[in-house]
Amino acid sequence: MDLLSNPTQLACHECDQIVAIPELDNGQKALCPRCGFVFTRYFKNARSRLLAFSSSALVFLLLSFVFPFLIFNAQGSEKIISLVQGLQSMGSGTYLSVVIFMLSTTVLVPVIILIGINYSLISAKFNKPLPFTRHVLKLVFYLQPWNMSEIFLLGILVSLIKIASLGHIQFGWSFYSFILYIGSMAATRLFLDKYQVWQWFRHHDKRAYDSER
Repeated sequence: MDLLSNPTQLACHECDQIVAIPELDNGQKALCPRCGFVFTRYFKNARSRLLAFSSSALVFLLLSFVFPFLIFNAQGSEKIISLVQGLQSMGSGTYLSVVIFMLSTTVLVPVIILIGINYSLISAKFNKPLPFTRHVLKLVFYLQPWNMSEIFLLGILVSLIKIASLGHIQFGWSFYSFILYIGSMAATRLFLDKYQVWQWFRHHDKRAYDSER
């Protein structure tokens, strides 16, 4: 069901129950009475928070590629590993398909999502939305399940446990930046509510229409 054409009634994604979405207060959420599926959750000033966290996540992700990610000391030698080098090392031999998949889900998809969110929120500030805003939003929601940065971080931590006995490991600034990116991205997901976002643009279109009358 189109959120813009009928914003107050939605079909449940799990059981197809038609539910009327009421006005919500801060922190409240709308649930399906049949199966408990969460339709939407309302947060006060969610748009400003979403813009702040998505911008922070984008900055932290880009900084993760600037500084050393890990510093490994073993037998008197020191090796500095950046995030890019870590991904490249996984592409050696027969694992090129793995590194392409990880590069896409860890870097490319999150960057597209974050740029798309910022583009859409900035577009909402104008009387007339920027070109392709709705297509960008649809792409953002489509790509959300393919963001697997947390899984990549978990894989790194598991690998560190295995190699910790071989030498001394230090975390570089990029590692901490990546941790901050993961936290900011989690907050971005919290405030990126599909129903609420489309409601913002529905009210935006109504204000633009009233101003032209």
